[in-house]
Order: sequence, then structure tokens, then C-alpha cells
Amino acid sequence: MPIASGRITPINDNPFEDGNGRVGRVWVDLVLARDSGEASRLIRTSQRLLDRRNEYYEQLERAQHGGLDVTDWVLWFVHQVQVSCDEASRTVDHTLAKTRFWMDHSNKALSERQRKVVNLLLDAGPNGFEGGMSTKKYESIAGTSRATASRELIELEDLKLLTRTGAGRSTRYYVNLPDWGPDEAA
Repeated sequence: MPIASGRITPINDNPFEDGNGRVGRVWVDLVLARDSGEASRLIRTSQRLLDRRNEYYEQLERAQHGGLDVTDWVLWFVHQVQVSCDEASRTVDHTLAKTRFWMDHSNKALSERQRKVVNLLLDAGPNGFEGGMSTKKYESIAGTSRATASRELIELEDLKLLTRTGAGRSTRYYVNLPDWGPDEAA
């Protein structure tokens, strides 16, 4: 950058060869966090914009070259912030549900395999583990025999950590939390 009369003047309009979008998206999170008085960013608007990069660039292009009215851009951007807030809220709710679940069941003696499978189900969320936990899935995840998988799933049900639906080969287990059953997963 040339220095003229004590001022640094850019060679072109682009202060960085590459990365303006990344820097801009990070600034969005920083400004939103500071505006809300938070020291860190719980709302990940930058990730939302990155996930929708093509749409983001299309909207930005329209706003920059579509005349003076940027209303559509502002509405689109505010919608992205809203969705980011909704996602953050779901993440907090999910984390609280998992924490409460383990607090409620802290007195239960579980094997390492059982804890691993229950955590997998909890991490997947109410709609995240398609078709619930079957004996075959447990066997594969826990690296155990079918008989052990079946016995440990029944133990988890008896301990009230999981609920069972179906019978025989259609038996499925779900985390014993409200709205985490098969009706909610559909």
C-alpha cells in the first residue's frame, strides 16, 4: 500500500486478496454478541451464512447492483439471524435436556457400553437417531454380541433410561424423555 501524505491508501477497493466474506461473517457474530452484551457468541450467524454461501452471495449481489432499495437484503439477512437464534435455542434446550437426563439418572450403575449408546442417542436428539435403537444397532455400536446387546437394552429399559416400542424384530428403544419417541421422530 502506498503511503501518500502520511495516509495509507489502498491500491484497490479490496483490502484483502481473499477473505472479505469470511471476515465479514465473523464481524456479524462479533457485532451481534457485543450488541447483546455477551462476551462470546452463542448465535452462529456466520456459520448459517457460510452454510448458505450461494444464496448469501446472490442476495448480496442483488443488494449491491439492484438499485438503492436494500429492503430484500435486510429482510433476508434478518431471517438468517432469526434462524441462527432458533438453532442456538434448540442447542441450549438439547444440552439442558441431556444434562437433566444424566442428573436424574446419576445414581444408575451403567456399563461403559450402555453409557456410550445412551449418550449417542442423546447426542442425536429427539429426531436424530432414525428408527430408534435396535438390538442389531446396539450390537454394532457397542461391539458386543446380540445376546449381550439385547440384555443391556432390557436393563436400560428397566432402569427407565429407555422406553421400548414394538416387539420381536420390530422392537425399538428411545430415550425416556418427553417428545423423544417414535411419534415425534416421524
